[in-house]
Amino acid sequence: MYFCITANYKLKKYILIFYLLILVQLVSAQESVFDRMTFSANGRYGFIIPHHSSLVYLIEDHSKAFDVNLSFCTKGDKLWQQYYRVPELGLGFYHADLGNPIYLGKANAFYGFIRIPIINKNTFHFNYSLAWGMAFLSKSFNVESNIYNIAIGSKANAFVDLGVSLELKVMKSMFLTTGLQFSHYSNGAWKVPNLGFNIPTVNAGLKYYLGDRQLPAVTPYKDLKAAFKRKYEFWFSYAGGIRENSPPNGKEFYVSALCFKAERQYNPRRKFGTGLDIFYDPSIGSRLKNDSTVVNQSFNFRSGIHLSHDVIFNKIAFTMQTGAYFYSKEKQGDRLIYSRFGFRIKVSKNLAATLTLKTHFFKADIIEWGIGYYFEK
Repeated sequence: MYFCITANYKLKKYILIFYLLILVQLVSAQESVFDRMTFSANGRYGFIIPHHSSLVYLIEDHSKAFDVNLSFCTKGDKLWQQYYRVPELGLGFYHADLGNPIYLGKANAFYGFIRIPIINKNTFHFNYSLAWGMAFLSKSFNVESNIYNIAIGSKANAFVDLGVSLELKVMKSMFLTTGLQFSHYSNGAWKVPNLGFNIPTVNAGLKYYLGDRQLPAVTPYKDLKAAFKRKYEFWFSYAGGIRENSPPNGKEFYVSALCFKAERQYNPRRKFGTGLDIFYDPSIGSRLKNDSTVVNQSFNFRSGIHLSHDVIFNKIAFTMQTGAYFYSKEKQGDRLIYSRFGFRIKVSKNLAATLTLKTHFFKADIIEWGIGYYFEK
């Protein structure tokens, strides 16, 4: 097993801290966890989507991968677990051959996940899952040794994995599993190039329950929704991150953002909102100078308004935001509309931590680390 020891240490440390924070909030002092443990192993087979013409020449073969993970079944004794039909939480390891050993190499990823049942019976289960972690690549762009890998400019990258799975009982504690997965690697323009990898796969494997599996009691969602009281939330947050302009190995810029936001949680699992964003991005002025444009400090500011949709897991929310700039000196092409995808974690009554990927039409712009103050009404 190959591990990239040259990956950026600080990035790994911050993501690990944020990631452990998610797990602590989700687990919330579960009891008798080993009685509800499961172990699974899967083989995967798929391909890299050539979403950019430059990637076509790099893809020589299909991607072959495997993953192993350890999870535990929640008990359903907390409201948020009932909202999601008593899900599983876990940790996993993923290894993939990217189909070009010379220029693309291999990937190793560590991730946490939540697996949510759609149908949960004694003999079969149908689930969907969301995983988030870090991937370490053995090959990345290098001006001296690997100029042809124009997909990824760093060895350490964010890893996102979405999937649906079917589990069929073959023995008392053994299930045969199969499903579809979609994996994505990106560094959020922390290093260029950053076209990223998008890999759909089919998978098959086995899942073993370490303890006696019992179907949990699930309260009908309509009853939970009827008892829920709608509420408003108001947020103020600050976030920042580092991005690099092209060409590779260029100057790095610290980018920051302020956000004022109002939201309404209209049911136990979702909330909608709108917000005002103020961005300070000195890389804009640098890009405009390269276009022979006379710039001043005001060119580095942008402002926009966004709409958001959050999916709530206890004190964690997966947020999806789309907005438009009403003030920007860089409105060309795909840079008028922006989006964010990521997590917000309530770490205390009024304090939250955030981790989001900001994009322009799904082209990564920056990974934002932030802190927020909120209150409910």
